[in-house]
Amino acid sequence: MRDYLIIESTPGDDLEERRSAEAIVLATGAWTKVAQRRWFSVFLETEKPPRYRHLPGVAGALIGEVFDAEAARAGRGQDIDMLGFGAEADSAARRLIERGFGRYVAILNDDAGPARVLRDPLGAMNAIGWRRGALRFIASRLPDIPGIRPSELVVDWQAAVDILRQKNLASLVTPLEGVVTFPPGVLADEAGRGARLWSPARFARTPLTGVVPRDLRVLVDGVVAAWVQRREGLFCEMSGGLDSAIVATSLASVGAPLRYGLNHAYPEREGDERRFAQDLADRIGVPLVVVERQPLRLTADKILAGAGGMRLNYAGGDPEHDADLAARHSEPGIDAMFTGCGGDGVFFQPAHPSLVRDVLRGRCGARLASLDVLARRNATTVWSILRRGLKPQDVTAGAGVEQFLDARVLTTPVRKHPWLDEARDIEPAKQLQILMLVNGLSVLGDSLHHAAGDVIDPLMSQPVVEFCLSAPAGVLAVGELNRPFARRAFAERLPASILERPSKGAVTNFILRSLGSSLDSLRPFLLDGLLAKAGVLDRERLDEALQREQFLWSNTASQAFILLAMEAWTRRWTGAQALGRAEVAYGAATSV
Repeated sequence: MRDYLIIESTPGDDLEERRSAEAIVLATGAWTKVAQRRWFSVFLETEKPPRYRHLPGVAGALIGEVFDAEAARAGRGQDIDMLGFGAEADSAARRLIERGFGRYVAILNDDAGPARVLRDPLGAMNAIGWRRGALRFIASRLPDIPGIRPSELVVDWQAAVDILRQKNLASLVTPLEGVVTFPPGVLADEAGRGARLWSPARFARTPLTGVVPRDLRVLVDGVVAAWVQRREGLFCEMSGGLDSAIVATSLASVGAPLRYGLNHAYPEREGDERRFAQDLADRIGVPLVVVERQPLRLTADKILAGAGGMRLNYAGGDPEHDADLAARHSEPGIDAMFTGCGGDGVFFQPAHPSLVRDVLRGRCGARLASLDVLARRNATTVWSILRRGLKPQDVTAGAGVEQFLDARVLTTPVRKHPWLDEARDIEPAKQLQILMLVNGLSVLGDSLHHAAGDVIDPLMSQPVVEFCLSAPAGVLAVGELNRPFARRAFAERLPASILERPSKGAVTNFILRSLGSSLDSLRPFLLDGLLAKAGVLDRERLDEALQREQFLWSNTASQAFILLAMEAWTRRWTGAQALGRAEVAYGAATSV
């Protein structure tokens, strides 16, 4: 969906090879050539193309949706006006970052060398690059066109291990040799290096004063109004929680063409939230569609069916949910779905002890009352929360599966997401918020439903993220209920059942039981798979953890999903025949 392909030649080279490549692409009938720039051509998928614009005064191209950030802050949704951006690539890139937001990739060519790539700061649109012969390609995915994609696809096992050690790197790394993933918010050269024009830590370092809930409500409305432009019909996930409810009420407030809300009701009582979703649907006046989930049986085929994109599909851990969302994109009159994903981090859900520092600075109101609230939400004493909150701490460590990796692959330092590296010198509560933001980027991954249609996560939009990063963490998070600032911002719109709800439902037991009942299929998928054959896994330790009795009483479900996602991804990109090889040592290439 919304895919693009750039073919670039080197100045002075014979253009015959480029013309031949263009002819190959056009012969598929799936792509349309929309622009011929100085040294590159732009192709968009024919069926549902993304938007395209020339960059004024720059030999460049702008692909995707870019909205006016200042208009969003005033509660309005409108496209960005590119006039006055200038002819120089660096300044044009900075103006895009400062004045715009959305889902886009800019290709900028200033005759100084190969075109540089600017990917939107949250990475909502994929951007990868590779070479074949004398030509360079930039695209949202590797098209299945002989003669265009790399001549040989080889797993970069070190990159795969990096992701297994820090799962949030999946939004930043494509573990294929010769394939570069362009980082978001960076004006990147061919190798993916360049000036970082946007970083969460820059906003977190300078907390705003005087932020009020109304500003957040107006901003979210403006962002949602921008995203619903030109939409004919959409549906919205209504989980029963606060974040999706905020998005749904904003959709109603801006008059979006919302056809229905969608709720997946799980068998366990704690996972059946339909009554909260129904209260929300009644409040905004739309139908609610409820999918009653049945016990889930995971199989290797189901896991593999959701893999194959450029990024790991962590949503594939619940393949039936993923497939249901994908199918809904083909319904008549539906051209997008909206979610509340990302709200936990952006609005700062946890009552983390590090919030003590904001309390003592007086950012959250009365200090003693705020300390008491924070202590009660942590089920501890004021003295304990003070001790825990004031001790030195680094809260930038992400999750991974190191305990199941072979010792030989753990000899290199842990690679961290650059946003987390840049956050080391800021307050721990803001470190945690950035960690949650980085982890939340996984919702932008290549799932079945992302491939099937437009998935919009408005709470992960740049202006909302910037506002919440700039707001003191204590203002956002310290209250009797979680996300108190967001609750106050939308209190007049939300049904009381959601507004006053102390916590959201959970599907943990459903997922754990599903995994436990599926181990007979998933054990050989992992223990006899490519990761094991490549020497990446500590097979003995994993074998022990995947025993049913051990699994149900341990906390390995989340790690299992990381391993399943990576195993499926490597199989899809290397081919089934790779499984039959007798030896594949870690550090060696697995190719087809």
